Amino acid sequence: MQNFNPRVSGLFLLCLVLVYIVILAGGTVRATGAGMGCPDWPLCFGKFIPPTSEAELPENWEKFLHGSQAENPSFNPVHTWTEYLNRLAGALLGLASLTLVFFCFVSNKVTNKTLYFAIGALLSVIFNGWLGSQVVASDLRPLLVSLHMLGAFLVQMFLILGFINSRTSNVFPTVSVAFNKRANICIGMCVLCLVIQIGMGIQIRESVDWAFKIDELFDRENLIDIVPWIFYVHRSFSWVLLVFAVLALSYIVKSKVNSETGLREISTWKFLFSDIKVRWGGIYIILVLAQMLIGGALNHLGFPMFVQPLHLLAANLMFGVLCFLFFCESGIVNYEKNQTLQSRPMLT
Repeated sequence: MQNFNPRVSGLFLLCLVLVYIVILAGGTVRATGAGMGCPDWPLCFGKFIPPTSEAELPENWEKFLHGSQAENPSFNPVHTWTEYLNRLAGALLGLASLTLVFFCFVSNKVTNKTLYFAIGALLSVIFNGWLGSQVVASDLRPLLVSLHMLGAFLVQMFLILGFINSRTSNVFPTVSVAFNKRANICIGMCVLCLVIQIGMGIQIRESVDWAFKIDELFDRENLIDIVPWIFYVHRSFSWVLLVFAVLALSYIVKSKVNSETGLREISTWKFLFSDIKVRWGGIYIILVLAQMLIGGALNHLGFPMFVQPLHLLAANLMFGVLCFLFFCESGIVNYEKNQTLQSRPMLT
């Protein structure tokens, strides 16, 4: 008999997937310059369904424009619908988060801690939605755009904490690795280095935003000439991330080998996939390598528009994987097989 609620666990996972869809959509909005495609919020040109042509615009539609848009009024249906779809994805995430909290509350197979994580995720989604409205009201002020992006990390943390805590060890038929001190240090360094790398990336993105704010027709191939010096540190620092990722996985694997009877008694595939921490450690290395290739494309191909959203998505996926490893090791969540579930009265 399952001692967890699969519906709640599935909703946590669904919300997490939606977060990454929203991040990809938001990255596309930034890369295409569609951030002000809908100049008002939460509507779009005062409508629930945005116009597809100038003929569908309301009278005096220029009143919705502000900032640089008001100086040279124009309507771009592609930008409008790109931003609108981004908002729809965010609204879908909000509804899914609300549904998650409801099922956590009515289920008698959900711990209070899991419920608190679900509520934290919902509040983070609401706050980030409000922050998105401030981004529009400020005419895409770079600092607010950065805070809006950081808000997505907070949502991820709550959802990952809740997802792990909502499941028990019998769901993961694996042998938990007894981490050694070196593995702990390397995972901590991976987290620290990723935070530093993201911080540098935010500064670079803000400089790119300012370039397009000053001149919307700025040649993307010339962006490399105006980015700050920290871009070169950001580019080289990726190797530091890779080194610590490899070290962390090697110590995780070493701990597992020491806990087994011997390598010759373990098939290669079973060894690689029999522990979830080894698995996620390997995925993190793959993501770091993929991110290095994506970053190289930005550097050598003139900041192509379609690559920027992938760069942002990969950074968030790296953050999510590290959260999983860090939270499992920190003891904030656990895989106790006989975890006691505090019953909660069902709503009638």
